[in-house]
Amino acid sequence: MIAMHVSDEFLIFCSGLHQDFDLYGPEPEDWIRGALGHVHRERHMVFRDYLNEILSGSYSDAQLSETYHNTSPELGFLDNKELRQFLGMARDIIEEKLR
Repeated sequence: MIAMHVSDEFLIFCSGLHQDFDLYGPEPEDWIRGALGHVHRERHMVFRDYLNEILSGSYSDAQLSETYHNTSPELGFLDNKELRQFLGMARDIIEEKLR
């Protein structure tokens, strides 16, 4: 099993998914944009590349889930598919911001 490296940007992003994440707005896109506000703008490209890496299929759902939960976020997901979708949405939002 490949050990997953956890980037600083991922840790910072996940820390933004705190108990009041819903104050960012009602939709998952709002929560992502709010949590991204904690990641320095000049680090967004690095974070996007990290998300591409962990979503590439090189890591199992169990590895991804464990890595996410080790950041102690307060936003939970029903299953690993939902987690992957959320992180994919974060990657897409970062991509939009980089254009």
